[in-house]
Amino acid sequence: MIIAAIACRPYVEAAIASGYSVVAIDAFADIEVSEWAESYYQIDLCDGQLNMTQLMHLLNTLDLHQCVGFCYGAGFEKQPAILSKINALLPVIGNLEQAVSRCKTPKYFFDLCEQLQLPYPSVRFDPPLSTAGWLRKEIGASGGSHVKPLDSAKMNAEQTLENEAIYYQQFQQGMPVSCLFIANNHDNQAHPVQIIGFNEQFLQPCHDAPFRYGGAVSHIKISELAKVRLTEYISQLSQAIGLVGLNSCDVICDEDDVYVLEINPRLSATMGLYANNRLFEQHLAAVEGKAIEYGQVCKKSRAFQIIYAECAVAIQADTVWPDWVADRSRSGSLIETGMPICTVIAQAETADQAIMLVNERAATIRRQFLN
Repeated sequence: MIIAAIACRPYVEAAIASGYSVVAIDAFADIEVSEWAESYYQIDLCDGQLNMTQLMHLLNTLDLHQCVGFCYGAGFEKQPAILSKINALLPVIGNLEQAVSRCKTPKYFFDLCEQLQLPYPSVRFDPPLSTAGWLRKEIGASGGSHVKPLDSAKMNAEQTLENEAIYYQQFQQGMPVSCLFIANNHDNQAHPVQIIGFNEQFLQPCHDAPFRYGGAVSHIKISELAKVRLTEYISQLSQAIGLVGLNSCDVICDEDDVYVLEINPRLSATMGLYANNRLFEQHLAAVEGKAIEYGQVCKKSRAFQIIYAECAVAIQADTVWPDWVADRSRSGSLIETGMPICTVIAQAETADQAIMLVNERAATIRRQFLN
């Protein structure tokens, strides 16, 4: 299996657990990826996405005869057409160009939400007259670093109007929630959407990126009505877009109210929160339209937190990593400011306990590298 993403460690781990050998392609080639994958390749980031020129060159040089397919995570949102080119070389096991484009074109996506009468924070494509309470977002970007309060985004209105890669959305108060789900929208499936879990998303803000993604925790407490509403919204969107396999939906939950933000039509890092489930096998089965036997989801809460470099950090050869750390940077690496050093993981009986433990462990790592 070929797996490509900005950071593909959770997907490599899941595929290997399902019995596949993996060719891994990402921007970091962390210790786990380099140790677990049969072979691995590091390519550059370009405008916050994988460098597609390098990716296609690499795929054209690999012997694909022994590869059963291509799976992907974040890194393809701005250029979904590349998935059609890859699919001509070997099967893409996941959503194809049309579904990804529908999810990642805000005009289409929010028009669809409007048609389905699904609530979402107000969206516009020209600058609002009053900037208070509005966010500026980059179309097709991921990771949250592109989201900025409009009144602090230093660009004049004329330049913004000319930039088709920008849209504006009102800030919505509430809890950022990510729902991991499997879509099986083939005609023979009685239940086209299976909810895997509801996760709270963390922020790791910095001066230039107040909404930077920082991690997540599983099995959060949201109201039963919010769960019912979110499940129904996902079901409607999934069928209208034609999603298959593992996906995630980002929303804001404000008590019983749920506001749709986006769907990520790809493998999600939050699948690592449900490591005891056979999610990779279920992803493949759903893409192929096969009946799925859903295993028991781990009842314990898992949390992960990304540790970003607050200044340039050199990883020494004698660095000792705790066993609750993943995505470890290789010795000799120079981590630039704002780039990830590693990911801290914790597990506990409840989400609150998992959050407390992951915060304690994150503080330990920050003292080790950032003091």
